[in-house]
Amino acid sequence: MKSHDPDHVVRHTWSRKTEYVLSMVGYCVGLGNVWRFPYVCIRNGGGAFLIPFVICLAVCGLPLYFMEVAMGQFMSRGAFHVWNICPLFKGIGIGQIVAGFISSWYYVIPIAWISIYLANSFKSPLPWTLCGQDWNTPLCVPQGSRVTRNESVNISFNASGQGDKQDYQAINITVNHVIGIRPASEEFWINNVLQLSPGIEDMDGLPWHTTLALLISCLLVFICLSRGVKSVGKVVYVTATLPYILITVLIIKGATLPGAVDGVLFYISPDFSKLMQVQTWLEASLQVFYSLGPIWGGLVTMASYNKFNNNCMRDSIMLTFLCEGTSVFAGFAIFTVLGHMAYNLDVPVANFSETGAGLAFVVYPEAIAYLPVPQLWGVLFFLMLFTVALDSQFVFVEIVLTSIYDIWPKFVTKYNIAVKLGYCSLQFLIGLPFAARGGMYLFQLVDWYIAAFAAVAVGLLECIIVAWIYGADNFMDDVTRMMGYRPPYMFNILWRFITPALLIVVLVTSLVSYEAPTFEGYKFTSAG
Repeated sequence: MKSHDPDHVVRHTWSRKTEYVLSMVGYCVGLGNVWRFPYVCIRNGGGAFLIPFVICLAVCGLPLYFMEVAMGQFMSRGAFHVWNICPLFKGIGIGQIVAGFISSWYYVIPIAWISIYLANSFKSPLPWTLCGQDWNTPLCVPQGSRVTRNESVNISFNASGQGDKQDYQAINITVNHVIGIRPASEEFWINNVLQLSPGIEDMDGLPWHTTLALLISCLLVFICLSRGVKSVGKVVYVTATLPYILITVLIIKGATLPGAVDGVLFYISPDFSKLMQVQTWLEASLQVFYSLGPIWGGLVTMASYNKFNNNCMRDSIMLTFLCEGTSVFAGFAIFTVLGHMAYNLDVPVANFSETGAGLAFVVYPEAIAYLPVPQLWGVLFFLMLFTVALDSQFVFVEIVLTSIYDIWPKFVTKYNIAVKLGYCSLQFLIGLPFAARGGMYLFQLVDWYIAAFAAVAVGLLECIIVAWIYGADNFMDDVTRMMGYRPPYMFNILWRFITPALLIVVLVTSLVSYEAPTFEGYKFTSAG
């Protein structure tokens, strides 16, 4: 590889190594660590899931992470021009830019949802702790209430199951099973924040609060990126460290709640029979892609601002296990509260295994309500969650902007602010369908196909191009020029054989065992 060319314009570098490390932590430690890892862990054997997860991380996640960081640092270019190592396959770079573009306009929606929770955290009492509000159904259970089997409760319903609230009649019955009972926090999420429509074919307009939150989110992204990597490097000092402080507080407080021990035991108790199922290993490998962030071009882009002689191998090993260790760490905060929610609703902890993204918007709000001065902790927590998502969003946007800069450096330098404002405006307009009442279904579709199938396919192509076409030995020589010593030969073996073999198995298995995604009981058909 050539690390420079006649047309290359010298770019800024990170002011300090700490800024790079925190930016990478902010990118990799995203919502996937908070809302996806815990429920994937529940589904796949609890503590036993850590075995395939660590193995997939070591033989797939780390090699790809190191490869992309080394490429970006050596070339000092973004996701498009870094593939000058093999011009015939520059389409990989284009694909990564497109993936970054798509990710930037659908990933901004969770930021909008979080900002809605942040605004509501100033209210007393917290609106997701109460029933009897406009968005609640008759089966709502307020925060702190315990409903047991065979308990007499008041439930309002009508025969058709449809109609306004005044159409319901209240009677007193005995609940033999509490199936269908929903916490107030879940109803706040589904009925108020999402205002969920019956299906993707019914987008049903734009709620004003989601649209406003989307606009504010896009404006904040623009403001934070207005000065490029220099401004991002300063912001991450807060946004990348605050999550660890608050998750620790939630673990400590959650451990004092009734039922918390059951949740933690469910988390760490292994079901080794799950290790014999292909689905467990498949989900472990996909979780590495979700939470670590290779393939999207973000690692290449951030590393391109490194100094040439930075020890990228040491950084890759440290950051890989730090970021994925955060997934496990955050799981304890999740499961202490899951255990308490299961205690309140008198159901097994396993009943929450399909909650998915709702873990961040149902379980964590429930946890906050049990802390002293919950409004304070609500503001701090959702501000933290907002900044975590914002960190990842910075990188998704930077993937596209850096690539545009590499292609038209003089134009972008001259009209820097206008280009960024134009991109963030486009991001807002394209994000509007996701803000609609049926937008969550669209979000699920994009997340399902882009994050799973596309990521694995691109990762496989990366290994083939770098290790076999450009040559693993040549690539090792390039890395040696940067670091001053040669990386262990094990990376050569991983890049050439083990990692691509695993990716082929994952890709084929994903296609063979394909099932359409679902959300809240809605099943996507092949036509939609």
